Amino acid sequence: MQSESIKMNAEIYLNMPSVPAGAILYRIVQQQHLLQTTLAQKSGLIPQRINDLIMGRRRFTPQNSFMLEQALNISLQGFFYKIQANHDIYQAQLAEHQPKPNLSILTPTTFWDVDLKKLEWTKCQDWAIRRVLEYGTKEEIEELHRFYGHDAFAKIKENSKGFMLYDVALKNLKTVGL
Repeated sequence: MQSESIKMNAEIYLNMPSVPAGAILYRIVQQQHLLQTTLAQKSGLIPQRINDLIMGRRRFTPQNSFMLEQALNISLQGFFYKIQANHDIYQAQLAEHQPKPNLSILTPTTFWDVDLKKLEWTKCQDWAIRRVLEYGTKEEIEELHRFYGHDAFAKIKENSKGFMLYDVALKNLKTVGL
């Protein structure tokens, strides 16, 4: 009966790309009332590896996926590995559809310490505006002004005391009419 339940849930889990494989492993371990150390003994993996997989610090390999499937009586081959692949695809699609400024205008000189393609522009709005106001070109300032809007720049101006290059930032705020 328990094997039947795992198989039904396995099909459901395979169709949940927004959930990482480690979270699903954690859920299955909880459902089976197992300790991670017990699962480690049953699977032949070290307890730290089990914990790293659950916490997302390590990726599933076909080998450790197979070992865990056997220990948990999951009959779908490559179960955790497939879930991880589905989640990776989901994450890539999300990243592709994230709004971003015109990256061809932004220079590595201004953003020397980050990969512009990997930046989550909506999450780092204040940082990006501050960076471009202190170190950016007129074109970069105008591009981020277009992308984030006038209100975002006005909000930064209200808190302008935190700038490292205060005079430069205030001068550059005039570029966008503030």
